[in-house]
Amino acid sequence: MGGACCLPCNAGAQSSGSIYDRAVRVLFTCVAAEGHFAPLLPLARAFRDRGDAVAFATGPSFGRRIESHGFTPLPAGIDQPELEARFTQARAEIKTLPVPERRPHAFTRRFAQLDSPARADELRARAGEWQPDLIVHESAELAGPLVAAARGIPSVHHSFGRMIPRSAIDRGAPVAAAMWERAGLEPEPFAGMFRGQYVDLAPSSLGSEQPPDGTPVLPLRPAERAYGQKTDRPLVYVTLGTIFTGASVFRLLLSALADVDADVLVTTGSQHDPAELGPVPVNATVERYVPQAEVLPRAALVVTHGGSGSMLGALAHGLPLLVVPQQADQFDNAAAAARAGAALVLMPDALAEAAVQDATAVLLADGSHRRAAQVVADEIAAMPSADEVAERIERGIRARP
Repeated sequence: MGGACCLPCNAGAQSSGSIYDRAVRVLFTCVAAEGHFAPLLPLARAFRDRGDAVAFATGPSFGRRIESHGFTPLPAGIDQPELEARFTQARAEIKTLPVPERRPHAFTRRFAQLDSPARADELRARAGEWQPDLIVHESAELAGPLVAAARGIPSVHHSFGRMIPRSAIDRGAPVAAAMWERAGLEPEPFAGMFRGQYVDLAPSSLGSEQPPDGTPVLPLRPAERAYGQKTDRPLVYVTLGTIFTGASVFRLLLSALADVDADVLVTTGSQHDPAELGPVPVNATVERYVPQAEVLPRAALVVTHGGSGSMLGALAHGLPLLVVPQQADQFDNAAAAARAGAALVLMPDALAEAAVQDATAVLLADGSHRRAAQVVADEIAAMPSADEVAERIERGIRARP
């Protein structure tokens, strides 16, 4: 597919001159989805605040979202609805596999076979026009390392949570190698994911896998800790992220929480009209979207699918979790949070109203899960900030010959 570049024709000339006496040009590239874009924002802002030039390359319809944060959008690749349509058959097949086998298959099919190859040529063209000094790609965006290698510039791998399991990387890398061969390049190990520095959002207490030996790892605080005033009546916050579309799960959770002595806030995401969920219990409010920064400071418990952003945001605030995983990284995240003592987990075959009620009662009444979550929160608070990580990366870029 083609995408008209929104840059002036002389955009590439902005990068002329020695990197020692001009702003660094940083190109972020990601899958066109909130869970892949949002984790990149703190580092992107940190580069911008240092006076560097920052742009984002992703699906065309995500441009407004990028512009709303003050960044330049460069259209490259396919949008989320098209990716979902291409992935529909594979998703149905993957759901028939045992849970431990699902993620390697899903990562390979969705990102190594479908999304990244559809972005590679356009990303290479956009990079040629914009002339970056550095490409920062998130864990599922595999075209970024290829384009950086083709241009002879460094790339940085930015996680969106716990590291992609090696089992998924080892399965996906040979498939992604076809992109490199088509571009006339020798495929690099691990699809080039670890050719440079690795920005790690996962606190060590969540037991993330580690990148290959020799990879420079830059820990980065995944969320700022915020302090808000909690009321005497607890708030249970329910979110299933921005991709999962199961209205039936929302209805089950609403019904299960109807008799809990707490206020309940459910955010459905843009894919659902709150009216779809039917009658709402008197203790509940249903919205499409409320910024987590406004909700988490006064929440007592988070009920979540276990997406990386939701999990890390809740844990950064020391909040216990009831995790109801549905797909992708959610099963791994749920297991990690449970091992850390901060969560209870209800797998899809165990998700029932009575089970939700029992787990909610335990998490609201028993302080052990909250104390465990606070341990993770303290660890997150001690991780380096985006400003510190940006400074370290930029120092390395300027030191290159």
